[in-house]
Amino acid sequence: MFTAEAIVIGIVAALVVGLSKTALPGAGLLSVPLIAMIVDGRLIAGASLPLLMVADVFAVSWYRQHARWDLLTPLVVWVGVGFGLGISFYVAVGSSLRVIDVAIGVIVLAMVALQLWRMWRRRPPAPSTPRDAVVYGAAGGFTTFVSNSAGPVVNTYLVGLGLGKHELVGTSAWFYFAVNVAKIPFYIALGAFTAGGSFFTGATLLWNLAMVPAVVAGVYAGRWALPRIPQQTFVVLVLVLSAAGGIKLLS
Repeated sequence: MFTAEAIVIGIVAALVVGLSKTALPGAGLLSVPLIAMIVDGRLIAGASLPLLMVADVFAVSWYRQHARWDLLTPLVVWVGVGFGLGISFYVAVGSSLRVIDVAIGVIVLAMVALQLWRMWRRRPPAPSTPRDAVVYGAAGGFTTFVSNSAGPVVNTYLVGLGLGKHELVGTSAWFYFAVNVAKIPFYIALGAFTAGGSFFTGATLLWNLAMVPAVVAGVYAGRWALPRIPQQTFVVLVLVLSAAGGIKLLS
């Protein structure tokens, strides 16, 4: 993981992760196919998680006052259901790295399609319903557990409620921080007691440590950019690059 290519790709992925947590929720979708260029199988999720958690700490500390807990509470049980589906997925596929890569590729492309649909529809904000909690909670729990790519799911839920930029960043920051911490024991247990290998290795954790400065640079760049950047243009670029990465996983 310490080839020149892995370091360069990792720096780009880490910068994107930092930006996604403090300025552009959903942009982190791009980091999944980037990291999949360095590792495969379960290590895609495992190598992504520590980078996300470093950025989560900054996002929560800076935007915690903007969090809307009333919008997150209805999702809790259904996120747990999504976790259960994710656990079942990893148990079922075992050591089939190709199945995992294809599944993550499909998820990434589905999330891109969801973002595009949301941008096209531009529906007026509406209050959350119990059905929304079931759909977005379960889908978000599954996608974050399998590939750390729940951004478009959660963002679609929050944008549909009419949140402003700061509320969306603060609310999603707490959501991701909570679910990412919750994933750690499940990833460790799955790696220890099921076929398919570990989610974390000594090499991936050392690589994560080397990428921390790039994550920090990303979160500070995002904090500076939040009030300035034309978000729509960046989102389109992220979607195009993410789609290309998802297609690569399927090839």
